[in-house]
Amino acid sequence: MRLLATSASGIRAQQDALDILGNNMANLNTPGFKATQMDFAEALSTVESAGNAASGGTGGTLSVGTGVLYNATGTDFQQGILTPTNRPLDLGIDGTGFFQVKLPDGTTGYTRAGALQVDGVGQLTDLHGNIVQPSISISSGTTNLAVAANGEITGTVNGATKNIGQISLVGFANPEGLLNQGNNLFISSVSSGTPQVGLPGTTIGNQVLGTIHSQALEQSNVNLAASMVDLIQVQRAYQLNANMVSDGDQMWGIANSIRR
Repeated sequence: MRLLATSASGIRAQQDALDILGNNMANLNTPGFKATQMDFAEALSTVESAGNAASGGTGGTLSVGTGVLYNATGTDFQQGILTPTNRPLDLGIDGTGFFQVKLPDGTTGYTRAGALQVDGVGQLTDLHGNIVQPSISISSGTTNLAVAANGEITGTVNGATKNIGQISLVGFANPEGLLNQGNNLFISSVSSGTPQVGLPGTTIGNQVLGTIHSQALEQSNVNLAASMVDLIQVQRAYQLNANMVSDGDQMWGIANSIRR
């Protein structure tokens, strides 16, 4: 009986979908968060022979599916709303592009979360302590920090306004190919293409990098209304597959109770 295996695959798939929807909704208020999307695929179908409709008739075939497969997850990089803040190092990207940071293992990560800060040695980092690349040092006595739309950082040092550093952005030919590392961090892959570094607002290849908005943070792009609708659909699909398991068990019970 193929019913139990088919319904079990559906239960596993809907459980994965519930986990992803739950994670998206939990990060509704996480700045820079990008919603995760799940892709399902139909398992290989089998061909069953149908009986003759009448004496002397020809039999037919019927294609029967064997369940659902968890195909892949993807990331929705649609831009979130830019919300004003009162911190000069809260940076939102208006358009395409990513900030680049140095991860603890030495590799380069990419993020849209622009809540930056200065660590104990004066280096500009993200909220997780990853150093922004190229590295920028800000001395403890610097005041009146400001970040222009082109990423130029200025501040007042010893009473004089100085250029402190330059923030660059990174673009990808296929950002959907980036690998999610958690904490709003991504790394490049063969599918994403080679990272293309440039100043905010400039054209790299056939892509125009976004501009930077100081004292603003990009909010999560999770659509709560759509997520609630998806959640209801997934719950009902899960319930339907669970009922199929129960029905299959009853059918097996009836078959086992039949005596010759």
